[in-house]
Amino acid sequence: MVRKLFGVLCVAAALCFGAVLADEITGLLVRVDTAKKTVTVKDKDGKETTYEVATDAKIMVGRGKIKMKGEASPPGTLETLQAAVETAAERGGYTAKMIRDEKTNKITEIQNAFGRRGKGGGQ
Repeated sequence: MVRKLFGVLCVAAALCFGAVLADEITGLLVRVDTAKKTVTVKDKDGKETTYEVATDAKIMVGRGKIKMKGEASPPGTLETLQAAVETAAERGGYTAKMIRDEKTNKITEIQNAFGRRGKGGGQ
């Protein structure tokens, strides 16, 4: 019984440790540099920070998994994200939720945070 409990605790600790290695960032995307593979984000305090994007980053432009002919929409690229940010600038900005890997300090996932647009970013 003690061995089973110890095994369960080890698995739970491993899952918690894995969750700690990722950092979630929400803010207003200001710029996307496709050549340098970076994004600049403005937080709700108005501070701009530039993050490097991983080459295999999962980028969801639009409403995420939109069904088209029975399949999920393909993930976006930095080019499509750049176009979306430029288009959304006219409507108040492109608010995004990003996941950053703590080991590499690179963005591994970018999603549009619907319903959170505005000048303050991430609100």
